[in-house]
Amino acid sequence: MKNRVIIEKIVIAKNRIDYDYKVEGEWVKAFNLNEKFFVEYNLDLSLLPQSMAIIPFLANLLPMAWVYDAQIITPVCDKTFLDSIPDVKKGYKDMYPMMELKGELIVEKTEENHYTKDGGTGAFFSGGVDAFNTLVCHDDEKPTLITLWGADIKLDDAMGWEKVLSHLITTAEEFDTDFVTVKSNFRLFSNEGVLSNAVKNSGDGWWHGFHHGIGIISHGAPIAYLKEKRALYIASSFHISQKGQYTCASDPTIDNFIKFADTKIVHDGYEQTRQDKIANITDFAKETGKKIPLRVCWESSGGGNCCKCEKCFRTIMGIYAQGFNPNEFGFDYTKEELKSLSKNMRYKNTFVRGALRYGPIQKAMQENLKKRQLPKEIRWFYSIIPSKIGKHPYLNFARKVKGKIKHILRRLVFNGKK
Repeated sequence: MKNRVIIEKIVIAKNRIDYDYKVEGEWVKAFNLNEKFFVEYNLDLSLLPQSMAIIPFLANLLPMAWVYDAQIITPVCDKTFLDSIPDVKKGYKDMYPMMELKGELIVEKTEENHYTKDGGTGAFFSGGVDAFNTLVCHDDEKPTLITLWGADIKLDDAMGWEKVLSHLITTAEEFDTDFVTVKSNFRLFSNEGVLSNAVKNSGDGWWHGFHHGIGIISHGAPIAYLKEKRALYIASSFHISQKGQYTCASDPTIDNFIKFADTKIVHDGYEQTRQDKIANITDFAKETGKKIPLRVCWESSGGGNCCKCEKCFRTIMGIYAQGFNPNEFGFDYTKEELKSLSKNMRYKNTFVRGALRYGPIQKAMQENLKKRQLPKEIRWFYSIIPSKIGKHPYLNFARKVKGKIKHILRRLVFNGKK
């Protein structure tokens, strides 16, 4: 049986969209049929045409269909979005030349959707360094902040979402702009494990390598239509100098080609390193007096910063490198906790991209500060070779000794059995 999804009905009720669909073929294993796709907004959706309402679901299906050479059959679609799909697919094909990406989208009716005014811009906002940099760089535009519940905060983490929502409300007030919240099960309607296995030849996983970019962006289509946004920004994670060294579902070669109605997508900040972004954020806070509590942590539950993981450490060091106190940017830790974190990062963690991630931080630190200006717990970072971060100086020696001891013990046991 042919792999296909047949979309039978799009139900828009108040602030929620539900999709009635059936899945056929062997790719049914890639779906979690107990989780039918839905999306909720803190907006009245009564004026939203079905051709725009279908986009969040279609966009989350497309990469799956390409991998499984499947058909998607939909009753309606926005013409601008439909016309953009070949260029978006080309971005995937260029990134993954080792994969054969096929699939077909069959649309029964297309509709043209246009705006009557310029509603400005919007920005997907997670609260991290990349997102805050986009907000800071476009502060004069007062972009509508768009935050998803269901991306990094799980749908069953109500306490975590409350913290994220509080953070979002505070940020919108601080930056004198509005916001839209989105609740979606777009990470649950499919089987991420099965999909990651299906794309293992790519060298990347499903969420990072294929899903999250277009998956997140597509949730902006109903917002863009109802608020007549001419552009939506999605912050970059990588720097242009890294082009060709990584794979990622959110990339200029993909994001910048996604369009719907009269809205374009802008992959923002690609020309800036992470340290450039931290410099922008800290300088902006100093110049304007605005509070910027960063939310960078992926390890903690509850929507805060754990101040114990590599991501927190890297951001803390980046803020110190610009001559600022991380406690003023959302990192709550004591002197003893900083000492423990610093020790763990120096000796107990191996970073695959140590030089890539920490070289620019160290360079900024050496340019902006004297070693004595840093807390003594982290002064070691000032002059260490970045590639040696996380590698204990005696670790290799200890491993060799341990290996020799095991070898001797095996010999003794073997000789004893003779």
